[in-house]
Amino acid sequence: MKKTLLTIIILFNFQFIYSQEIYGKAEYQSKYILKQQNETSKENETKIEEFERMWQNAIKKETEKKYLLTFNNKECLYEQTQELEKPSNPSKNSISISVSSSGSNDNKYINYKENRKVTESEILGKQFLIIDELKCQEWKLINQTKKIGDFECYKAETIIKVSENELKEYDDYLKKEQVKPSLLKLEKPKDQIITAWYTSEIPISFGPNNFCGLPGLILEINDENLIILCTKITLKKEEITKIKEPKKGKKVTQKEFDAIELKKMELLNENQN
Repeated sequence: MKKTLLTIIILFNFQFIYSQEIYGKAEYQSKYILKQQNETSKENETKIEEFERMWQNAIKKETEKKYLLTFNNKECLYEQTQELEKPSNPSKNSISISVSSSGSNDNKYINYKENRKVTESEILGKQFLIIDELKCQEWKLINQTKKIGDFECYKAETIIKVSENELKEYDDYLKKEQVKPSLLKLEKPKDQIITAWYTSEIPISFGPNNFCGLPGLILEINDENLIILCTKITLKKEEITKIKEPKKGKKVTQKEFDAIELKKMELLNENQN
């Protein structure tokens, strides 16, 4: 009975979404939670502490970014907002990294009416336009609420399976560890439990980083390591900004893009070896 009632509520929300015109923008801030390393030796303790300090600073710089979700009741565009970087003085006691959290820097477009999604991405400087059928995550709705700003939010969870590319990267890391152990120890990738907090007060089935399928705008995404939190919402009765579908890059499907990325990764490892 509860499951049937829940289905009716979700269907009602989706019908409500398409029965009215909604225009808005949602601003998000991402933050990476770095887990502490447990294994340290006394003789390397100072060295490892210094390395971890530099690593955390590098992670913070690379992952604490701002994003903008522009939406109406049929489509949305999620993109990173450009900010001027402060000039830095590189030294030997610093770390420079590049982190990609599920394509967090890619421009992502969803069109519910046409049941498709488009993503601008790149591999080693080459632009790709990933065009695929829209498949939202399968969510488990949880009877738990909390306030985010002025909005009452509801909890939901989904599971993201480990990709073939992630497993390949970990296998390559293990091979390198046998030759030359590194200070930073990586854990074996595993399925991720994604927690979302959405508000039915804004009946839009979108959210950050291409998460979708819930009966309300997603204001927070949490995968244990990365938090993406909505910091500001602007709603209007008329269109705020025309949503521009990404157009740059070679057109491929997600499956084709993953295969290209895996092949490039294998070539890079061969060159390094």
